[in-house]
Amino acid sequence: MKIAIFGTVGAGKTTLIEKLKAKLPKDYQVFWEPLADNPYFEDSYSPNPVIARAAAYKMELLMLANRMKQFLDSKQYENVIYDRGIMDTIIFAHCNYEAGNIDERDWKVYREYFEISVLPSIFKGPNQEGYDLVIYLKVSPETSIRRIHTRAIERELAVDIDFWTKLTEMYDRWYLHLKDAFPFMVIDGNLEDPEIYANQVVEYLKQNMSLENK
Repeated sequence: MKIAIFGTVGAGKTTLIEKLKAKLPKDYQVFWEPLADNPYFEDSYSPNPVIARAAAYKMELLMLANRMKQFLDSKQYENVIYDRGIMDTIIFAHCNYEAGNIDERDWKVYREYFEISVLPSIFKGPNQEGYDLVIYLKVSPETSIRRIHTRAIERELAVDIDFWTKLTEMYDRWYLHLKDAFPFMVIDGNLEDPEIYANQVVEYLKQNMSLENK
């Protein structure tokens, strides 16, 4: 079973994955967000808008390529949890476009390529391995921003709060756009006890996907 966690920064994806690892069969492999060896990562979080804008489009292209490679590499495993799916990539790109970090020409090319070439390749089909379940860990902008400040990662604290607000809202917009294409489960990530929604996920899998505990 291929399970992707879908949610904004501060939604609680890492915490949920750790809880699921303890509750699901032991053969589940976790594929964490591929941030290593990313030459654009630090510049994309720069407080200098010129540096951030110069890195934004390159960053999104690299993240798309890395997530697609990760998805292809994961096909050797039967049971997988992804810390973000490929769908998350276009949400960050769209948010960067609306924030003025990606120009209209580049955004048009990126979105057309994503919708025409990338999305169909990750749909679940008779002869195709796609995501079996996408868990949308839905939180309010206030929850996201509060958690960002609580964990106090320097590069995240340097980002304007408006960007985090827009990113959270963008997840809602793309969920509505994608919800008929992927098998979504929406979880209230505003709850402060992750044990509650981890149990909800496990129960959903048992009821809908014949999960057998090992």
